[in-house]
Amino acid sequence: MKSKAKATIHMVMANRHLAAVAVLLALSGCMEGSERGWDIPTAPQEKAAYDYAHRLKLPDSVPQPVPFNFWKARLKALWPWNPNVSEQYFDHLCKTEAGEYVFKTVENVEGVFQMRPRGAPGKLDYDRYAPEEPTGLGWSNDVDTGGDEFNVPSAYVQPMRGAYLFFERPNNPSLHTVLRFKREINNDPPPGHRGASLGTSVPGHSGMTFSLPFMVVKEESDKRQARYGFTWRGIKREHDRFYSIGGGEYLIVDLDTNEVLAVKRRFKLSGRDVNTTSHIWWGNARPCDSEVTWKKFGSPSMDTINQFVNRVLKPIQGLNDRYIPEQYKQVMGGKSK
Repeated sequence: MKSKAKATIHMVMANRHLAAVAVLLALSGCMEGSERGWDIPTAPQEKAAYDYAHRLKLPDSVPQPVPFNFWKARLKALWPWNPNVSEQYFDHLCKTEAGEYVFKTVENVEGVFQMRPRGAPGKLDYDRYAPEEPTGLGWSNDVDTGGDEFNVPSAYVQPMRGAYLFFERPNNPSLHTVLRFKREINNDPPPGHRGASLGTSVPGHSGMTFSLPFMVVKEESDKRQARYGFTWRGIKREHDRFYSIGGGEYLIVDLDTNEVLAVKRRFKLSGRDVNTTSHIWWGNARPCDSEVTWKKFGSPSMDTINQFVNRVLKPIQGLNDRYIPEQYKQVMGGKSK
């Protein structure tokens, strides 16, 4: 009798445990539906750029979203040492969708157009839902940090760092003019770019250092000169922000035909940051493992947006060779490497 009573007690306890688990899983599923959408810009120029980016069509060869089993993930997360649902879902998105997809490259490109300039994120960096595309927050060479409008253009134009003759972007808030940053010695450099010279080195030869003046000059124009440009847009996946995941795409476009030449799809995982009340810090969030390059000696690194652009819109070959000091050219056999 005692053994039967014990068995009955164990059965009751097990059923109660299963019932509690079922309740927790059900509550979790209900909470998923409480999320909101991202903020959509209202300023005319920004809204036009937003609409354009979201109208762009990708080739069918780009991976489509793969369904994720949230119930199975919740059950798995109940066991000790297993990843939580957010981590499981993030790994799923990274493995099934994230990546760089190039459909066409272009040779000897003189300049590029940045269709959607990003300002400093501010409070958006710590907001779960408001940012449209969190993966670009904190990605180097994409944000005008500290109000420095020359920060991003320099990555494309200033030799040896940049490899294009010019860089263009909308002249916000004007709808009819563009700003062009062209390669030319700037006799009155903006703050942050002043000094007798700027230290640089031969690409691939960090020991071959030398100095150059600041060579980015801004002008206003009523006509876009670049044929090719790049933009970005947020992408939505089921319950992504609820699980502290943000997704986005960078697209390189033929502006004359609206053809997408390449797309870089990314995801980031946040939600555990101890420095913010929201526990969200997109600029410091975890990227997909496939985006991180681990060096044997040194810190891990990630591609910047200008590196992606350079791979698709290939600059004029040897454009920066003229700036390499003669003594280095002799060491290199007369050619840059």
